[in-house]
Amino acid sequence: MGTEKIAAFYESWTAMWAEILRTNVELWLTPANFWMRSPVTRRSSRAAAAHLQRAALAVLGEGVAPIHRRAVANAKRLSRRR
Repeated sequence: MGTEKIAAFYESWTAMWAEILRTNVELWLTPANFWMRSPVTRRSSRAAAAHLQRAALAVLGEGVAPIHRRAVANAKRLSRRR
């Protein structure tokens, strides 16, 4: 079980980095998103904050998913009658 936990950790770490990379590419490929708007208004800064919050939650979600999958699989396996 120790090996399985280490594998889940690395899978989680990789998924988080992939999501961060995807988010950064998305941000840089659409320069009109938040950085090129003028003038900066309260509404645009709220939209930028909301976008960054969604991106952070997506990264956390991607990181938790592999661990959750392994935990559910273990619970199913251990709850089976022999």
